[in-house]
Amino acid sequence: MTLLYLLLYFFQGPIILSFGVWIYFHGLCVTLLAVLSVSLDFYLNQNQKDKRLLKIMIRVFLWFLFLVVLGYQEVYQTALTFEIVFYFLNHINHLYSDIQNFFYQWQVWQWITLGMGFFVLFFKNRKIVTYILLFGLIFVLVLRFDSERKKTSSHLNTNTNQQISRGKNFLESISGRPNIVLVMLEGVGRKHLVKTKSNYIDFSVLQDSHFWIPMPHTSKSIFTWLTGDSQLQTTRLTFNDSLLQLNLPKQLENLYGYETFMIYTQSLYFEGMDLFFPQIFQTVRDKSYLEEKYGKLYPTFSWGMDDRVVLSAMKQMFGAEKKPLFVLIGLSQTHSPYFVTNENSQSQWDSPLIRYEASLREELAVIDSIISFWKDNSSRETVLILTADHGESFGEEGAHAHNYSLYNQETDVPFLLYFIKSGQIYVPKLGTSVDFKDTILHLLETNSGKIKNNLEADFFHPNYQPNLFLKTWNSEIQKSWVIKDKKYIYHSDRDQLIQMDWSEKKRVPVTDSSLKQKIKNQIYSGMY
Repeated sequence: MTLLYLLLYFFQGPIILSFGVWIYFHGLCVTLLAVLSVSLDFYLNQNQKDKRLLKIMIRVFLWFLFLVVLGYQEVYQTALTFEIVFYFLNHINHLYSDIQNFFYQWQVWQWITLGMGFFVLFFKNRKIVTYILLFGLIFVLVLRFDSERKKTSSHLNTNTNQQISRGKNFLESISGRPNIVLVMLEGVGRKHLVKTKSNYIDFSVLQDSHFWIPMPHTSKSIFTWLTGDSQLQTTRLTFNDSLLQLNLPKQLENLYGYETFMIYTQSLYFEGMDLFFPQIFQTVRDKSYLEEKYGKLYPTFSWGMDDRVVLSAMKQMFGAEKKPLFVLIGLSQTHSPYFVTNENSQSQWDSPLIRYEASLREELAVIDSIISFWKDNSSRETVLILTADHGESFGEEGAHAHNYSLYNQETDVPFLLYFIKSGQIYVPKLGTSVDFKDTILHLLETNSGKIKNNLEADFFHPNYQPNLFLKTWNSEIQKSWVIKDKKYIYHSDRDQLIQMDWSEKKRVPVTDSSLKQKIKNQIYSGMY
């Protein structure tokens, strides 16, 4: 067992001949666990006379825990840190539901390795154990190399034969004082939504657009949408008096007389959201309130609840309009484990991607119901803004779920404006959530005749150019920069800088050392 522990420890992580990569995936947390596991396993193996069954159970648990930790780094392609461990323990009541998806992402070689450890623990014929281990290690190594080779290939292919609808790319102003309803999908990248359509919107209009968020994590992303502040250097929301007054809901309230509401089918408990959002919205209704009031009508899951509850909440909250309304609606069903309301006992074992696509189809029906509600119940024009907090990975570049990849499947989100009464759709060719607040305020200012400010941040302007820095959440593994017609991704673990186009189809490693260092300096200076 000692040899098996050591082999796994020294050869875990991406198979790349780089000492920097090895160091990254062998941090203090994993190293301490390896030392503890090897030492304790060796001691228990040498002292098996008393309480043999208990000692075997402890050794089995150590081996399983060791494989789970290495599996975490393999599945999510990031180093496990004590901060991540403490985060998991602190939020285990929500995160436990993701365990099934985590094990679903394990490769064949990981399961074989787990079984090899159990075989060594329970089978005592040394000669047979030696042969089985030798054969097993060779087989696992072959599977490992094949797994690494496949990580560079895309998991999903966009339907290029799809007939594309067209929206308008440029918008000078938003006339009058319309209701503004910001619908934020959970974990839906543009690449997944573009292949779908609802009764009102054909989302192929998003085909040639790109809209990036700076960090693929929910609390940080929503904060950025409303403040324009990405805060890449922190994992929790941090705010001062300026951010409490100059955010989008407060600006709409103070400058244009809007009433502001937040309906969020997830919990505000995470990373300080409960301290910030109730201070900037006049009315906030999150999962805890919705579950108490409508829990008998709509089922819940660890991260949220049946998003059809939004319609019931809107009917109760919005009546005769005296003032224009700004409403943020945050949905939850497409968060892993990808909640499906009509799920049967068999479908819960479907692949994460199948479950995800099923939950997304249900979200399209929810979006239609939201549009129908405002169409039937508001005399004002209502501008529905549809987007997402981040995207989701399903094996692209070896990544799963979200947080630890800055490639487009996690950072390029859908974005469109749908004018409900007129049916007009506007889709900017390029945009970022950092510029969202200023763009909306600029469109309202232009209509009111006020002095235009920060025109460069208006992504509906023909001359708009993105300039966005991106970073993985709670991890240093990737950093990125979108500037003009280029996107750079820096892999900190392997000291590799890749230059690409917006679609990420043309990828070229930056090998010139001086140019590479110059771009890295720009990324770090814009991030910290």
